[in-house]
Amino acid sequence: MQKTNFSSTPSKRATRIRLIVFTALMTALTTVLTLVSIPLATGYYNFGDIPIFLSACLLGPIPALITGAVGAMLGDVILGYMPYAPFTLIIKALEGLVVAILFIIVKKFVKKSLPQALLCAVCNVLGGLIMALGYFLAEGLLLAENSWTGGIINLPFNILQGVISAIAAVALMYLFGLKKLFEKLYQRNGGNAIVSDTANKEDLQTNAKQSNDDAEDNTSSEDKI
Repeated sequence: MQKTNFSSTPSKRATRIRLIVFTALMTALTTVLTLVSIPLATGYYNFGDIPIFLSACLLGPIPALITGAVGAMLGDVILGYMPYAPFTLIIKALEGLVVAILFIIVKKFVKKSLPQALLCAVCNVLGGLIMALGYFLAEGLLLAENSWTGGIINLPFNILQGVISAIAAVALMYLFGLKKLFEKLYQRNGGNAIVSDTANKEDLQTNAKQSNDDAEDNTSSEDKI
């Protein structure tokens, strides 16, 4: 009898594929929004943190880490801020990872939309503060000849960038319905795949039962002969 292996179901493969696709999309969006920047004395102001926060709250820790590290670092490289790129990779990865972990805890204990949105904003702001502190330290190292002047000058701009991006991400998720839309897109095909997989299993079980019944009928006929 041939056995069918259901250890890797279509639903699991589809979920992994969707996760990769959404992570790549958020990473590309981070790079694009980083390129839409406002030059400052020693760096630039941008909205690249918004997709990092979205990735953290919608996709989870590892996708958020990848989105922040790769997307923001590519923005630095394209804009010509090569000395910042290694720092950006670490800072933005940590930003996404921390927000994602904090939001997992929030979702576990808070189910209602309004308090969850408020706590999501708090998580994002904390991530933005981590980003601002990281660049303060990085700019102090990069611009050491100016006695940390660069880090001090950009610190309020980086804090403002983090806070604005945090609020914008929450507004997109809860006020504009991005969270519900994402959940619908992310789970719908998975549900169909599960239904399809269940149907396939039922068909195989039905066919196997029919085969056994046919075999029993043939045996009964032979016994009568």
